Amino acid sequence: MQSPVIQWLKSGQNGSTQLRVAYRGPLEGNDLRLHYGFDGWQEPVHETRLELVEPGLAVTETLAVDGHISLDCVVTDGSRWDNNQNADYRLWIDFEPLDAHMHVSGRGSGELGIHSLRTAMASAGIGHGIVSWFENRALDRLKGLTNNLFPLVWVRPGETSVEEVRSRLTDGFIGIKLHPTVDEYHADDHELDRYIEIAAEIGCPIACHSAPGEADPDHIRRLAERFPTVSVILYHTYLGPSEGRRRAAVHVREQSNLYLESSWCEWREVLQLVEETNVERMLFGSDASIDGPHHYCRHPPNVQGKETYNEGLVPLVRALGPEAARKVLGDNARRLFRLNGNSHSS
Repeated sequence: MQSPVIQWLKSGQNGSTQLRVAYRGPLEGNDLRLHYGFDGWQEPVHETRLELVEPGLAVTETLAVDGHISLDCVVTDGSRWDNNQNADYRLWIDFEPLDAHMHVSGRGSGELGIHSLRTAMASAGIGHGIVSWFENRALDRLKGLTNNLFPLVWVRPGETSVEEVRSRLTDGFIGIKLHPTVDEYHADDHELDRYIEIAAEIGCPIACHSAPGEADPDHIRRLAERFPTVSVILYHTYLGPSEGRRRAAVHVREQSNLYLESSWCEWREVLQLVEETNVERMLFGSDASIDGPHHYCRHPPNVQGKETYNEGLVPLVRALGPEAARKVLGDNARRLFRLNGNSHSS
């Protein structure tokens, strides 16, 4: 897999850490400069020289980052700009988020292809993600192309064979994806049982779309009750009115194998859900890159028409505090999906 265009270069001794920014992008030469700001481009904006240390790699001096959460940046050579297709770049200062809810349709260059997703991830500082697509074979085509995306097996009850599910779950896929709304079945349909039994045997989670109708949290809870050893994640928490999110939170408090995921929830809603349940039971996700390469920073705002993910994550991280933010924005998902051996929080 190719190296990220922008990433931290860490050094230090005696317990101290020094951070520099490394650039491996399309701009070259001895006049490169990093144009950057902190925590969502808050003023003042800074600029510093990038020194070419080897062909294709330029590095800044040590940056003073104390008191900040994220660094947002672009690169210029004085006449041209690398701004990540007008989405900019972001780096988180004390950790690297994992997005627990992503989609990618394969190698293509369309809005849901791997190139679009990479641009989106770089714009939000997302290092790793859990992906699904309604055609499982599309994710097969990503093998060898990336090592930071972890696929789920999309299951349609009565249509997906148990042999396929078992084979994929023992060959790199890390869980099961259910979408009762799209595939038209109730989330507690007993036809699901033979697939969930495989998940129970292997020890992997279930991620289930949560919304009014077939995917209502009440149905998802009944599925979780039948398989208490299987972790079941309510994607979106509830893609609908607030009443459904309150019910989802109650179910999580009462059913120990249920978890919430935050896509399309405003940051204050995420904070409220954490307070209503437990910081261990919330996973950050975004549904990327449904809105293409500008998914995390799209204007007009795409999170309930009020905020972008990049705008909301900075105050969410501040409100949660460092330890809780690391859990919600990555470590909870790493624990549930047993990814600690494959990806890590810094």
